[in-house]
Amino acid sequence: MEEINIEQPKSAPFICSIRVAVAFVGFLGMVAHYSQKISIGMALVCMVNHSSIDPLKNSFNPSVTQINTDCPLLNNTVKIEGPYPWTKNIQGLVLGGYFWGYLITEVPGGYLAGVYGARLIFGGAMIIAGAFSILIPWGASLHWGVVWFLRLIVGLAHGVIWPCMTVIMSHWAPPDERGKLLGFMNAGAQIGNVVTLSIGGLMCSWSFAGGWPLIFYSTGIMGLIWGIFWIFFYTDSPRHQHCISNREKDYITHATQGQLSNHSENEFKAPWKAILTSKACWALFVTHTCNNWGTYTFLTSIPKYMAEVLKFDIKSNGLLSSLPYIIFWLNINISGAVADMIIQKKILTRTQTRKLFNVLGNLFPALFVIGLAFMTCKIKYFAVALLTIGVTFT
Repeated sequence: MEEINIEQPKSAPFICSIRVAVAFVGFLGMVAHYSQKISIGMALVCMVNHSSIDPLKNSFNPSVTQINTDCPLLNNTVKIEGPYPWTKNIQGLVLGGYFWGYLITEVPGGYLAGVYGARLIFGGAMIIAGAFSILIPWGASLHWGVVWFLRLIVGLAHGVIWPCMTVIMSHWAPPDERGKLLGFMNAGAQIGNVVTLSIGGLMCSWSFAGGWPLIFYSTGIMGLIWGIFWIFFYTDSPRHQHCISNREKDYITHATQGQLSNHSENEFKAPWKAILTSKACWALFVTHTCNNWGTYTFLTSIPKYMAEVLKFDIKSNGLLSSLPYIIFWLNINISGAVADMIIQKKILTRTQTRKLFNVLGNLFPALFVIGLAFMTCKIKYFAVALLTIGVTFT
């Protein structure tokens, strides 16, 4: 009997494909995710009654007080003062509550997403985070500790999301397209930052519903709607997707089959001993930790830096705080495509390309951020330019 050789498809149409649709919905999920993550940074500027706090007792850097007196707001600018006399220490605790939760669920989130799939884990996390975000204005009326607890829960829910992104890409992104697809999905994070910072500044100035609570209501509802849609839309494997063509299904499953365990579609081959004894992995751990330290410092502190050091009013604060993330979004999409092109054209190896982009993404932001320590409100727009360039290369 003559043997029939079935060739696996070498490619499938990219535009209007199901894998691009998955990446697009994931992009919207990252918009909702980061909108909730950054909401507290913008809202605190409007929630706190700064005039009731003695800056000499609560500032970590006494020089900030001098900067504030040098550059008063314009006479026709309305200064927004919130109802809560929370000191800088309390504000720091409120900001940090989220990240304690975020830290706890990162590793368990990877296990859960690997075993149970990203459909329920990602979708459920966004529903939980959305519900608890909506409760934050109520919690603030009780005590700052309640806000800290609610943000802790949001962080616990969000901690599973980045592991889910890895699982999604492992199932849906062929290796040669992973840079483009992952870069596009990740870019949703920056759009979430842009939307929340720019619109959040405007919401603070509104009288409707108290102004700043709208930041939490809008981001919470966004997360609830997206989480429900994701659960009904996403499938944990192309094999279970009814709308996908056979050609695309075969292409994806063949290209990704080496990454998945034969035991289960959602279980990954994780060589833990090799990972923990690998110098390359430890280098990445350290690099990622340092990069995230800077990234999340930016994320939570830019609105306060704009308000307290550069002395921008609340509307300008929101718009200018979002500017770095607009450029960041463009850079993520471009850099993902460039990385794929460099690898495909064999200009550099895959390893060399990743090393190059990691070095650029850590060295350039560090150089520009050092300059921010020497900025004052007298050269505020130069400070914004440095901030924008620094965030862009993160």
